[in-house]
Amino acid sequence: MERRTEPDWDEIFMHAALQPDAWFDALDTLARHTGSSHGQLIGVGGAREIPFNLVTNFGAELIDFFADSGWAADTHNFRVAASNRHIERGFYDPVLHEAHYDEVIPALASADYLDWCEEIGIPFGCQTNLVIDDFGIVGLATLRNRADGRTTPAQRRTFADGARAARRAVRLQEKLEGEQAKLLAGAFEAINVSVFIIDARGQLLAHTASAEAMLEAGDVRLTGRSIDAPGAPLALRQAIQALIADDGLDHVHTRIATRGDRPGVMMEGFRLPARDWSLGSLPHAIIVAGRPRRDRAGVTHYLSLLYRLSPAEGDIAVRLFEGKSRIRIAEDRGVTAETLRGQIKQIYLKCGIDSEAGLMRLLAPILG
Repeated sequence: MERRTEPDWDEIFMHAALQPDAWFDALDTLARHTGSSHGQLIGVGGAREIPFNLVTNFGAELIDFFADSGWAADTHNFRVAASNRHIERGFYDPVLHEAHYDEVIPALASADYLDWCEEIGIPFGCQTNLVIDDFGIVGLATLRNRADGRTTPAQRRTFADGARAARRAVRLQEKLEGEQAKLLAGAFEAINVSVFIIDARGQLLAHTASAEAMLEAGDVRLTGRSIDAPGAPLALRQAIQALIADDGLDHVHTRIATRGDRPGVMMEGFRLPARDWSLGSLPHAIIVAGRPRRDRAGVTHYLSLLYRLSPAEGDIAVRLFEGKSRIRIAEDRGVTAETLRGQIKQIYLKCGIDSEAGLMRLLAPILG
């Protein structure tokens, strides 16, 4: 009988580290060579910027259902419970399997997750931790149905061989993701632009030398890895939160005050193109600092996002700020004076102001 040749796990998983879209193929190869229906790479932990759950041959709706069910706690999830039990004892990365699950299942607070695993066909399998760090845990697993049966010692040895390569690959990908922020900062450094590079948690990954000067001058405060500064219409921290929120903004701008008699600085933030998933260290947004400029392009859209102004209301607000008379605005827009008054009233209401002077103060940091 011809002996089955084991794959080159280093080649398979290192390729995934360099080209993250290949992780599904790597996990599928691991699953097939261990006689399992599914391979899984999962990131958990509150500090990890982008939790992820990659499972081969598994519907996205099932992953979403799991995430919404609150079964990540060790009180409900036998896989997490088995892992936590070993971590508490100082064993951080053993290969855990069905025998370990059997030990913790009787102590679960609920059988809901166990029943769900039976229902969708993943009651068996094995797992190990690839990374345990300040960001949380990255785990590798194979998930098996009743037909696959419990893992055998030989299958667990194959899994352990794959896991060693996967652990190196995850560490490499984390390093590469972290270096992207430095490379991006270096590109802006070359053209002497003040830039802060932010991750998906809103924390500072890298910044240029001129941005460092803003920190040293006290114009921008750095607390831990978070930056902030008072500003209008948004504080810097609020602008960053708008960029990192799931339903947030792709582009923000606000003006921060500076120390002494120096003029204010416009902080303009841009959300970077999203990738399907990340281990957690990719740049998410950039904040560019510059002098205020009277750029009107895109302002009405920004006012729409920030204050829920309609396009017409945003256009009227900009025209008022530019000093145009109400008669001129009504003529330019082809509306009656009465209609314009109603629109201006709505602008005041949405912006939380009660006068044209208030509108001037509101728009000055953006358009001044």
